[in-house]
Amino acid sequence: MRVLFINAREDAQKNPGGDTIQAAKTKIALENLGVIVEERGLHELDSLPAYDVAHVFNIQMPESAWTVFQVLQKQSKPIVLSPIYWDMFAYWFEQAASKGGRWGWLARVMGKNRACQMYINWQLWKAPFNTQWQSQRRLLNQAARILPNSQSEADLLQKTFSLNGQFQQKVDLVPNGIDPVLYQTLPTPSDSFLRQYGVRDFVLEVGMIYPVKNQLGVIEALYDLPVPIVFVGQVLGAMPEYAELCKRRARERGNVIFIDRLPYGELPGIYALAAVHVLPSWRETPGLVSLEAAAAGCRVITTSIGSTYDYFGDSAWYCYPNDFTSIRQAVESALQAPTSATLRQRVLNEFTWQRAGEATLASYYKVLNKS
Repeated sequence: MRVLFINAREDAQKNPGGDTIQAAKTKIALENLGVIVEERGLHELDSLPAYDVAHVFNIQMPESAWTVFQVLQKQSKPIVLSPIYWDMFAYWFEQAASKGGRWGWLARVMGKNRACQMYINWQLWKAPFNTQWQSQRRLLNQAARILPNSQSEADLLQKTFSLNGQFQQKVDLVPNGIDPVLYQTLPTPSDSFLRQYGVRDFVLEVGMIYPVKNQLGVIEALYDLPVPIVFVGQVLGAMPEYAELCKRRARERGNVIFIDRLPYGELPGIYALAAVHVLPSWRETPGLVSLEAAAAGCRVITTSIGSTYDYFGDSAWYCYPNDFTSIRQAVESALQAPTSATLRQRVLNEFTWQRAGEATLASYYKVLNKS
């Protein structure tokens, strides 16, 4: 079988993220199963290789994704779609309310939670009039199979884009995963990290530094908690001012370390040194770094927005990104809790790239058998 991979996000190569890792790891897993996989970028669609199935990743930038679909549809080959989708309505509300105006006033009068729900309902009501929503719905309808990373994501897609009950019939769940070879035995704490930074039992967050990942929220929530904080991740080039704000507040707090992006193979030893890993993002599906931290035996604190509960269940601590009390309580509870092998074993058993590759290949066979 020959498969064509295309990431539809315009800046995927410049700003790699969870979607690029998902595609790259799925490619390796499929190749291990005997599938020939070729990748093309958005600007490499003029001369496509021979293939049996096209696999498109990401509908967050629907204009570019629809451009890809239009090119592929001329080839008369089935298209499989990994949406990698979660809405940003709660984050948009937070931005709107922080600027005052109508939503800021409603948040003060009604309380943030009620005002936020009103905002979300308003966004859902007006979405069908938006060309981006229309493009995303068209992509979901025209793909032969849909490969969300969780049932929560599948349900959200159906609700958000007003899809009928037949939508679920073409859904194949494909989990996000880890490389078990790095975590099959409990990782050894990194000696080089200890020598360079001299801290352990810290609060760790791995991820690109920008507002959605909410590093500033971690600093503010733990401002007077006497525990080291370590951030690992590069600054999003489009938002350097956010990183500067984080670093200024970190200097004022003290005991905060920022480390640029590290080689993938070095992370297990850093997870092993951390007391907890926190990811209070504005969305996660479910956060690859949270899976890795769990596999390393680290206590996991994650956002309540997204598909996190599908993966971590009752074995993690949950917080809401704009609620500093929520973040702090989750961290304090996790720090006081004993470590448990339950989540680590669940991740190793259920959420690996091998499992993702097998589920993806099964979906391809469904498509080809119907073609």
